[in-house]
Amino acid sequence: MPVRRTLAKMVTTIGADARADVRLTTVARHWAVVKRRGDRLEVRLLESGDAHVLAPGARLEVDGVVLERPSGPADAPAEDDAERLPVASLALALGDAGAPDEALEALLAELMKATGADSGALILREQGDYSVPLARDRRGRPLEEGGELLSDTLVRDVLERGEAVCVTDAPAHARYGQIPSVAALELRSVLCVPMVLGGTTMGAVFLGKRGGRARFADHHASDLRVIASMVLPLLAQLRRASGRGGDAEYLLVGEHPSMAEVRRLVQKVGPSSLSVLVLGDTGTGKEMVARALHHASPRAGREMVALNCSAVPESLLGAELFGAKKGAYTGAVADRKGVIERADGSTLFLDEVGDMPAAMQAALLRVLEERRVTRLGDGEARAVDFRLVAATHKDLAAEVEAGRFRRDLLFRLQELTLHLPSLSERGEDVLLLASLFLRQAEKELGLPPHAMAPAAEKALMRHSWPGNVRELKAAMRRAALLCEGEAITPADLQLGAARPSVPPGAGELDLPLAEARERFVADYVQRVLDAHEGNREAAAAALGISLRTLYRHLS
Repeated sequence: MPVRRTLAKMVTTIGADARADVRLTTVARHWAVVKRRGDRLEVRLLESGDAHVLAPGARLEVDGVVLERPSGPADAPAEDDAERLPVASLALALGDAGAPDEALEALLAELMKATGADSGALILREQGDYSVPLARDRRGRPLEEGGELLSDTLVRDVLERGEAVCVTDAPAHARYGQIPSVAALELRSVLCVPMVLGGTTMGAVFLGKRGGRARFADHHASDLRVIASMVLPLLAQLRRASGRGGDAEYLLVGEHPSMAEVRRLVQKVGPSSLSVLVLGDTGTGKEMVARALHHASPRAGREMVALNCSAVPESLLGAELFGAKKGAYTGAVADRKGVIERADGSTLFLDEVGDMPAAMQAALLRVLEERRVTRLGDGEARAVDFRLVAATHKDLAAEVEAGRFRRDLLFRLQELTLHLPSLSERGEDVLLLASLFLRQAEKELGLPPHAMAPAAEKALMRHSWPGNVRELKAAMRRAALLCEGEAITPADLQLGAARPSVPPGAGELDLPLAEARERFVADYVQRVLDAHEGNREAAAAALGISLRTLYRHLS
């Protein structure tokens, strides 16, 4: 029997999943989405990524399913759909925007439309205060009175208590009747809902209606809380992007004081030409710091050049760094630039510089001293102008004492040293980043939005995160795919999947110790690699070893 549906939402989901707006048991769980923008309807098939525009009277047949749009006026929202906030559609629509500020502006517009609000604002909590970066009327025009919310008792109550406030007759309210926004915007009904991360209120959404009969539905506050939890990563990014550093701060999301200090140093040192040494455990985001430094520098107009020193065989590292002349070695069929030359006028990021062989350390020091590079097999030295950012998880001072790293090179690298905290030291940033990675995975994989069950949040906070941010990102991608319900559970996270519960070869007690150890390590490394879906770099990072060492254990 044909299914007729009036498209009241911006995004309508179709599939066998019980949460789909249109459920069809003959197709995949998450089969397609229909996006509505005015009169335009676009059907996107999630498995293939193919998109089709349905004009009035058009017909599309895919996987045995016929989608047909009747001729006539544009689809209008159904009355019975207008009352509940379209949580899933709003969350999916957030992914369509190219930047956090665009996404949040679109979200506020859709919330006002869905609730019938005449005005709305997005509020960011600051130290001891708050700001209103976004305030609009029902036509999308900026509200000049938005700044007056700064003195509102209502907003401060919400931010301090972490609880929603819904007032049906604001002018008559004993506490809120005389606040500036109610008088200036002639509001009758007000709804203000906090955005809470763990036990911290990061901001709030403020909506207001005019008119004697205007009021918000009882369920709008609970619906808005769900949407607010999905917006938290964008809110954190907006906080970073609204600072002086722009893109540089945007790349380093986190509310923990240690991350605030990292951002402060990035902004202070970014515009200079100082060499920066970034120290931190594997997977903490050292390359993100390098990119933030690059974006904060005058060199931001050119692409940053990066090389992982541990991922290149020692025999090829020289050519990768310095370039090579044609015929310099077997396979050198043409002149080629190394990463140092390619970074001329830009920033060069050398990751895992602690794994660089001694000969390469001496050659790199010479380049840093002379600002000239000579390709392998060539006698011509070429001038280069680059800013160096190096990173390592090793204690380079200890490496110097052990004779494995040059002291003079360390002095040149650490004109400024920046320490990145491990994820386990960053408190509730774990939940913020988990939400961010979950939204990214859902957008990339074409999945519906999920909430985070309280038990899953506790599991995330209890986990030690040996693989740091990289491990968390992999966990959230896995959870997005495995989740069968509306909320991510601890079972979906599978946080113990990368650690074998029984030692390999435990039943074999007649092996020489060296052989037993070799078998254990090889099996353990393979299990971690399987847990990271064959991604060797991610597995090496989780194990805290170089890529070369990983290959050795797998051979």
